[in-house]
Amino acid sequence: MITVIYLARFAEELGMAQEELSCSFDDSNTLLAYLRQRGIPFSEVLAEGKVYKIAVNNIIQHGNTAIRDGDSIALLPPVTGG
Repeated sequence: MITVIYLARFAEELGMAQEELSCSFDDSNTLLAYLRQRGIPFSEVLAEGKVYKIAVNNIIQHGNTAIRDGDSIALLPPVTGG
């Protein structure tokens, strides 16, 4: 199992703060593709080309990264405000 955590406005827009998924994903790109295929709102919030960050086990990743059983994956929207 992996834990997917939706932070800030993502939690509001997706209607959940986190969920547990079976670890059938080799990498973050595969996970994102799975989430997008769920349809709206996932396909809109996590659409390709939108700006957001992915952290695996509390470390921000730059690009596709491997996912293993037991990992915690956080999806972070862009920071706004002033």
